[in-house]
Amino acid sequence: MTLQRRGKSKGEEGYGQGLAAIAAGDDALLDEEAMVETLLGCIESPDYQPPSLPSVAIELMTLSQQPDVDLDDVLGVLERDSMIAGRILKLVQSPVYAGQAQMTSLRDCLVRVGLATLRDEVMAIAIGMRVFKSPNYAETMELLRHHSTATAQIARIVSHYSPIAAEYAFLAGLLHDVGIAGTLLALADGKAAKQKPPELLAIWPALDRVHERAAEVMADHWGLPVEIKMAIGAHHQVLIQGYPHPLAATLAIADDLAHEFGFGVVPKTTEGGSLDGDCAGSHTSVDRTGAATLEQAREALQLSDAQLDLIRGEAASIDPGAGG
Repeated sequence: MTLQRRGKSKGEEGYGQGLAAIAAGDDALLDEEAMVETLLGCIESPDYQPPSLPSVAIELMTLSQQPDVDLDDVLGVLERDSMIAGRILKLVQSPVYAGQAQMTSLRDCLVRVGLATLRDEVMAIAIGMRVFKSPNYAETMELLRHHSTATAQIARIVSHYSPIAAEYAFLAGLLHDVGIAGTLLALADGKAAKQKPPELLAIWPALDRVHERAAEVMADHWGLPVEIKMAIGAHHQVLIQGYPHPLAATLAIADDLAHEFGFGVVPKTTEGGSLDGDCAGSHTSVDRTGAATLEQAREALQLSDAQLDLIRGEAASIDPGAGG
C-alpha cells in the first residue's frame, strides 16, 4: 500500500506541485532526511490548505489591533457564530472570570473581560475545534491542545515579568505548535482513500524539525500578525536575523515550563506500551529547546533567578483544561 501526499523532495522535478509517496508498511525504515523533505514539500506546496479557522476568530483578531473599536462591531462579529458565542458565555461564567454580577449577555462578557481577553478565548476555542482534531492522531492532538493552552497561559505570566508588551503573549503561546497539528492533518488526508497515515513513532524526529516552518506557513494562510508569525517560527531558536526576538524568547521559556509541569506533546511517563508512550521513551527531545537557547531567552527578557522562580510558582497552578 502507498500513501499519496502533496509535495516532493527539494530538487526533484515537480517539487511543491505534485504528490509524494510514503510507503505505509515501511514507516519505521523511513530516512529522517527524506521524511523532512517530504513534509516540507507537503506544507510548502502551492495547493496546501491548512485547517480553516472560523471567520469570527480572524475578524476579532483584526478588530483587536485597531485603536478605536466600536463595541457593537465586536458583538456583531461574535453573534454570527452561535456555537462559539455559547461557549464564551459558559466560559466567562466560570470561577476564572465570574464576579459578583452574573453575566447573561455577550455585551456583559465583553465589558467584563475586555476585547483582548475575548479574542484570546475565542481563538483558543477555534483552535480546539478546527486544528487539534484528527481521528488518526486523536490522543496526540489532545496532548497538543493541552500543551498549547498551558504554554499560552504561562506565556502570559512570563510577560508580566519581562520588558515586552503582553498583547500577543497568550495568542502566540496558543499558536506556537500549530505546525505539528497542521502537518499531522496533512499526512492524514489519505484517510478518504482508505490509506493509513504514517505511524508517529517513525515521523516524530522529522515532524519536530519542520514544525516551526509549518507554523509560519499556516500563519501566512491565516493572515496572522507578522510578530506572531516570526515568533512561532523561531520559538526554539529565539534568534531572528542574529538578534533575540522578545516574543520568541517568551515562547521558549513558556514552552519549556509547560513541559516541566507535565504538559508536553508526548506523555511525561510511559504507560502500557501505547504508541504515545513509545514516543515518550524514544523521542524525549521532541519539541524541546536547548539549555543554551533558554539561557539566551532569559537574558533577552532580563529575567533574574528570583523572577523565574516567581513565574514557576504561578505556572504551577495553571489549568490547561479550562476554556478552549
